[in-house]
Amino acid sequence: MSANPAVDTKQANRLAVIRRFYLYAVVAVSLGVMLASLNDLTRTLADSLFPGTVGLGVGSNRFLRDAIARNTGALLVATPIFLVHWLFVRRLLPLPPERLSAIRKLALYGLMVFAFGMAAQHLYQWIYQGTAILLGQSSQALGITSLAGQWLYRLVMLTVSGGLGWFLIGLLREDRDAGQESGRAGTMRRLFQNIAGLGGFSLALFGGASLLQVPLRLAFEQLSPSRLTVGDFAWGQMAAGGIASLLVGLLIWRINWRVWDGLIDRQPTEAATALRRFYLYAATLIAAATAVTPAAMLLNDLLRRLFGYPSGAPLADLSAPISLIVLGVIAWRWHWGQVQTEAARYGDSPESANVRRLYYYLVAAIGLVLLWIGLVDLLRLLLDWIVVGGPLDEYRAGQAASGLSLLAVGAPVWVIHWRTVQRAAEGEATAAQAERRSGPRRAYLYGVALVGALLILFDLGSVLYRLILGLLGDWGGGAPIFDAIARSGTAAVFWALHLLAIRTDNRLMADEPESEIDAAEHRAALEKRIAQLEDALAEARAELKSI
Repeated sequence: MSANPAVDTKQANRLAVIRRFYLYAVVAVSLGVMLASLNDLTRTLADSLFPGTVGLGVGSNRFLRDAIARNTGALLVATPIFLVHWLFVRRLLPLPPERLSAIRKLALYGLMVFAFGMAAQHLYQWIYQGTAILLGQSSQALGITSLAGQWLYRLVMLTVSGGLGWFLIGLLREDRDAGQESGRAGTMRRLFQNIAGLGGFSLALFGGASLLQVPLRLAFEQLSPSRLTVGDFAWGQMAAGGIASLLVGLLIWRINWRVWDGLIDRQPTEAATALRRFYLYAATLIAAATAVTPAAMLLNDLLRRLFGYPSGAPLADLSAPISLIVLGVIAWRWHWGQVQTEAARYGDSPESANVRRLYYYLVAAIGLVLLWIGLVDLLRLLLDWIVVGGPLDEYRAGQAASGLSLLAVGAPVWVIHWRTVQRAAEGEATAAQAERRSGPRRAYLYGVALVGALLILFDLGSVLYRLILGLLGDWGGGAPIFDAIARSGTAAVFWALHLLAIRTDNRLMADEPESEIDAAEHRAALEKRIAQLEDALAEARAELKSI
């Protein structure tokens, strides 16, 4: 008998974790191999059953034998391995720690991503091919050698992969904690919902933009002076791809949203979790980037046309950025409204507050980079014009268009988010103290200060080097020194600005009442420790009941 039962318990727990990891790793990998092999085997057999396929061409017999042998062999090896390990898993399921373990949730949700991802791919191809044919596209243009074989293959694999995903959902429901997982198990479920939600949203967003691009491009082609681009693009395939992406993406996004919304209705604390807020902020960022990036490209093109040096791209190419801007703005406004609504209704947890800060400082950093590059381009152009002179040629026009477009996009993005976080960090309230001490703020401020200092160090040194060479009679021209002056000058401004913010934060933190800071930190540490102990106590009680 051991002199220290606690040591035995910890060792038993470690061994249980190792056992779970082994069993579920083998189960997940073998089941994934089975599904992938069945996918290839079904495609090969479907091609061989119908005339006109690649499988009936030159060398088809050897190709067919090789594909069948390879995939059948993989199935014959993976299936018994899966079944043996799955039987061990089923025997352990009556123990609550096994059913509620994070490793089990990771394996099941990971397999769901694989299964439903394959189902979504086949559904997309099915809708895309069917819509393209209805819009007048031929099978040859779509790369389909046998329409019947393709659709049979898609139907079978859609049924198999979708059925596997539904089977995995049933297993999670049998665990009797679906939607109410705690600790790391809840993290696994929320990660799956992030992957499904963001994947479906992105697919629907870009599918809708592709669909909107079709009428815009046709209209711009009619307005093109040369009319050389009319009919040059396969509008049927673009429309079919947009419809398929939009429908599949909306289906995934809507199902995930309704499930998550139902969980929040039953358990409101779900809305304040870090991964729920991460999902909303990530979707907002994706939508904003979808609108802002093509807006900068569109503005750049318009400015070049205004300066008399167009990029040479046809007018019809403007349909792509315009469609992305329209869909991006709509999606951004909707998701930002959801962020504000849930923050006001459910409040912030310490973790979700950090996610909010991470979003603001990340977007501020992106805006600052765009603003920084735009200012460098414009300052370099200004110095070149003052010292060298000359007309606005094509190179200068491109430089001016690039600088102005980046400045027009980056400046408002940075200023809005920077002012928001600066207001949050001012004052003596507990929220302001937490903002000043937060990791995202410190990482942003010191990161910008570091980059600024390094640019000043190297570029200012380059300026002095070239000036000294000029004084010694070896002046090598103005372009390199203009670049260095522009980079070091803008770096000095932003370095000084953020260094001032760091000094202000340090001064305010030094003036904070020590007792309030200690009490807040101690309270947060105690709450975290209590949550960990409650999880451990619930697991111990569940294990005790099973004995």
